[in-house]
Amino acid sequence: MTKSAILKYWENVRKLTLTVFDLFPQDKFDFRPVADVRSVAEQFDHILICELYARIGLLTGVWDISAFSGERDLSRNRLRDKLYSENKKTLGLFRMLPEGQFMKVYETPFGAISGEALIYETIDEEIHHRGNLYVYLRLLGIAPPQMVQNYADLFMED
Repeated sequence: MTKSAILKYWENVRKLTLTVFDLFPQDKFDFRPVADVRSVAEQFDHILICELYARIGLLTGVWDISAFSGERDLSRNRLRDKLYSENKKTLGLFRMLPEGQFMKVYETPFGAISGEALIYETIDEEIHHRGNLYVYLRLLGIAPPQMVQNYADLFMED
């Protein structure tokens, strides 16, 4: 898949993630099905951290997860704003990357991985945690959105 198609796909994934976000009532952002799993807010924050970690690492070569440790602002408004604005920033920066840099293999704490594979991994992580959030919605009696997309239009060449 081309870089453009991958980034278009990620943009589509984030749109659905934000749709899921908007279904959670304000008073349910601290909900967690059991004590030892992330809350709703922590799930969305984790999606954000994964994106920022991948972006910073890919663009700078610095793979420092400790930059995201400590207390974080998990307020609903901040999370929604960051999930939207940081993804726009990430997609914009990655669109400017030359194909060679995008395909380059990077040494990460998890081994050698291409920029392309790193983006796929980050998207998969988002989809995985969004799946958890679908279960949370069901447990709260809220029907999650359909995941049907028009992939023919999504992957049409620009």
